[in-house]
Amino acid sequence: MKLSALAKIAVFLHGVYGIAFEPYNVSSLSKSSFFEQFDYDSVQSSHWVPSRGEKSDGSKYLGEWAVEEPTMYPGFAGDRALVMKSEAAYYAISRRLDTPLKTAKSDVVLQFEVKFQDGITCGGAYVKLLTDASDQDHFSDRTPFEIMFGPDLCGSSNRVLFIVKTQVGSEVVESRIRTPPMARENRLSNLYTLVLRKNYDVEIRINGDVAKASNLFTPHFMVPPLSEPEYIEDAEATKPDDWDDRRFVEDETAHKPDNWDSDHGAMWIPNPDIEKPAGWNDDETQPEYIRDPEAEKPQDWDETEDGEWKAPLIRNPLCLYGCGHWEAPKIVNPNYKGAWVPPQIPNPNYQGEWTPPKMKNPAYTGKNEIDFSPVEALGIEVWSMQAGVSFDNIYLGHSVKEAQKIGNATFVPKSEAEYADYEKNKPKPKHEPAKPPRSFEDMLEDESVSQFSQFVEFLRLLVWTRYMSVKDFWAMFEADPVYTISSHPFKFAFYCAVFLIVFTFVFGAINIVAFMVLKKDTPAAPEKKEKEAEKEKIKELSEEEVLEIIRGTGASRGQTAPRRRN
Repeated sequence: MKLSALAKIAVFLHGVYGIAFEPYNVSSLSKSSFFEQFDYDSVQSSHWVPSRGEKSDGSKYLGEWAVEEPTMYPGFAGDRALVMKSEAAYYAISRRLDTPLKTAKSDVVLQFEVKFQDGITCGGAYVKLLTDASDQDHFSDRTPFEIMFGPDLCGSSNRVLFIVKTQVGSEVVESRIRTPPMARENRLSNLYTLVLRKNYDVEIRINGDVAKASNLFTPHFMVPPLSEPEYIEDAEATKPDDWDDRRFVEDETAHKPDNWDSDHGAMWIPNPDIEKPAGWNDDETQPEYIRDPEAEKPQDWDETEDGEWKAPLIRNPLCLYGCGHWEAPKIVNPNYKGAWVPPQIPNPNYQGEWTPPKMKNPAYTGKNEIDFSPVEALGIEVWSMQAGVSFDNIYLGHSVKEAQKIGNATFVPKSEAEYADYEKNKPKPKHEPAKPPRSFEDMLEDESVSQFSQFVEFLRLLVWTRYMSVKDFWAMFEADPVYTISSHPFKFAFYCAVFLIVFTFVFGAINIVAFMVLKKDTPAAPEKKEKEAEKEKIKELSEEEVLEIIRGTGASRGQTAPRRRN
């Protein structure tokens, strides 16, 4: 669906002058086609009838409908749409066709625009092709329909529904696409187109692009399938008792080797490299310890008080190197293979995997076709948590070309105008994205940055890269120390050496600072304090008081004077 020259001009004029909406000329459409532009003043003045009925579970359709211009990113001034006005409500509204549309053995094309003006968290925006419009006032989920199509979103579920309702005997079956395409959940108008051709080929288009294509009767396309296979498996069949589905069997002609148990059957074997000691006594009757024959009972031994006297045990001289049965210590058998089993060979009687036989399907009709009834009305019966969901430019007919022509004339220029409005008035983010930090190469190219600043930035980046490298290495070491050390031994040794050097310097600096602080706060020794107090006291005494103190010690001038020797 290409944007025509007129559409580009319309978009330009809308951006400059706010061009008004002009209704699409429906005279070019065939008489059987239906096209709704919602060119009304209100719902009451339109052909759409809101439902006053109830759902099958008793819930009421309380959702309010309105015909109004969009409030979010409008396309053209005066372009009205059918809008849902209530939050968290069920909606139901229908529109009777002027002429019922025949769908049997003819192409059917359904196309409409959907716009989630307030966003969407949980809700549907699909249209039903109703086969009974006799009671529009009580239109509900019980009203018969044959095709339902449109977006459906709720939480993590996002899909475009396409449901075909068929009658199988007395049972009504709803078949839907096994893997539906995803719907668009933006706040702009999106065009959904369903093309169902008379050979039952299906196309689902979104904004003019094919999102899903297949055939209604293609296996695994619809669930449950719309056609029955000609043959089915016999559910009552059972596998015969003599059915041989063994792919391999044991070779009955194979024989176990004579040396298997001794050479390969034991996990542990005697160590052949160890020999029996030369002085080993093989007599198994000899005890390892005997009573000392040279020991005598003490003279002061009282058997009434001390009990029966027995000579102490000593090592049997005949068993100094061991006695009894000798066995070499066990080691792991390097030739161990386990218990012998016959080898496997292909089963000559293999019959393959058993599957139940096929039988004629009693439900098979021999024809892949659906007898669609004529469409009498369009219905919208949905649930929505958000208000502001709008429907516009609904087309129903037999021609894909008509749908494309309408889309090119209405949706394409509108979507371009809405997108231009969105780009101009889209909400700004709460936090503007921060600019990436300048790299060292950027600073080198910037002539306004001095060489000193470049050198400082170089050092900073160098330290930062080294820090990140050490951090990454530490994370690897925590995850798997053995692998990290074995993979990067030199790096590990280097980091250990750097850590020891840094730790030594830091620890030494801390000790020096601690010593200086503690030395400053440590009180002086008592003797030193007394000497300092005496010095201060002597300074305060006069010369006469000092002489008196000296005389009081018993020393005199005559005693201290030197004597002459004769």
